[in-house]
Amino acid sequence: MVEYHVGDLVTSIGKTSLVPGGREVILYTTLLGSIGIMVPFVSKEDVRFFEQLEMHMRQEDPPLCGRDHLSYRSAYFPVKNVIDGDICERFNLLPLEKRRTIADDMDERTVSEVSKKMEDIRNRVAF
Repeated sequence: MVEYHVGDLVTSIGKTSLVPGGREVILYTTLLGSIGIMVPFVSKEDVRFFEQLEMHMRQEDPPLCGRDHLSYRSAYFPVKNVIDGDICERFNLLPLEKRRTIADDMDERTVSEVSKKMEDIRNRVAF
């Protein structure tokens, strides 16, 4: 069970595989035309890694409008059992120095290891 403010009215939701033989994901569409997926993690290590990355990204990449990321995603109810992939994907858009700082704080990883981990999650579902 998850709780997460999408930011729009969800018009359809379903469990599907994006490619034949791929892992099943929850795919949803919204009134304004957004398409999103929720990907289940397979290992506790992945959950821990992405929780840390999300935490660092909330601090290092504040929203342009100034509203706190966590308060937005918890607009109607507290976020529960969800890691925001949208904010994690912004890691590669940060300046190199900030990426290095985040990667060092995450179990002494390198920037390329963090980027590779995100790419692996993406490839497990879509390719």
